[in-house]
Amino acid sequence: MSRISVEPGGLRSAGGVAQSAGADLRGLAGEVLAALSAVGGAAPPQTRAATATFSGGMQTAALAIGDGMAALGANAGTAADVYEQVDAQVMPITP
Repeated sequence: MSRISVEPGGLRSAGGVAQSAGADLRGLAGEVLAALSAVGGAAPPQTRAATATFSGGMQTAALAIGDGMAALGANAGTAADVYEQVDAQVMPITP
């Protein structure tokens, strides 16, 4: 089996970026809902329901992607912690 080499700091940094992107996407979901709600309010009655459905779907998608990105970031941070713990236990630094 080949050796796995991981830089925990880099993994944590990437995890932080992913978590930040997830938070941004969650914020975007609210902006999408607000923008499309304004459009729906100005739309003719025949298209108002379709616009509301589309708006809800876009918000749901942005929230789901944001949640997935945030979870990915959290998992990357946890993986970095585990790699450090395993390294410390299996390959301790000797003076």
